[in-house]
Amino acid sequence: MLVIDKFLDYIYNIVVILAMIYSLYLWVKKGYTAKQKYFFVYLVIVFIVDVIGFEYIRKAFNIHQTYLFFPFIIFSILYFRYFYVQEYKTKKDHYFLNTISAISIGMSFYFQFSIGFPQFNNNVFLMMILFFLLASLQWFLYIIRFVDEQNITVKQSFWVSFALLFWSIFALFRMYLGTWLYNYNQDIFNVINFLFSICNIMMYSFFIKGLRCVDFDGRRMIKKKKK
Repeated sequence: MLVIDKFLDYIYNIVVILAMIYSLYLWVKKGYTAKQKYFFVYLVIVFIVDVIGFEYIRKAFNIHQTYLFFPFIIFSILYFRYFYVQEYKTKKDHYFLNTISAISIGMSFYFQFSIGFPQFNNNVFLMMILFFLLASLQWFLYIIRFVDEQNITVKQSFWVSFALLFWSIFALFRMYLGTWLYNYNQDIFNVINFLFSICNIMMYSFFIKGLRCVDFDGRRMIKKKKK
């Protein structure tokens, strides 16, 4: 499993880098900043923390991973709160999103500071999972209530929401069932970890698909203006 794990880590890094480069290309070359909801900012932070952070930054500066992971979780909640709040037209949806964001961040600080640094409280990770789950489900319910003429599969928000929903369900499953399986059957636990690695790769692949929707929509708008 060690060889496979390293291979999947390598593939994951490649997919994250490709997503980041594509998002930066849409920003620098095509000027899609607000159009892609500044997604390149999130992907750059993912690259810094998840790709080079744990392997290079942590070792170079002798930093415990909690000092990277905890701020990243807070940032992720804040970013996707920003991502989704632009989608909603009703105060009720804004209120719900702001409420789950505030609760997730507030509880994250409470859990982490209750044990102190550098030990990481797994409940902080749980707060991010639950936020992703609720925020993505809220978007799907919103799009059902407010149907428009655009095909749902050409929306960036669809692919982002699908990715977050897919990942959060599997992460929740792994977080609780994985702990039990680790003590019960090490082989099954390794399989769950293997599947979760694939889940991580698929999530960022869906993000790339969402960015392609932004690019496609931008080119379609340009063609309309020329006509």
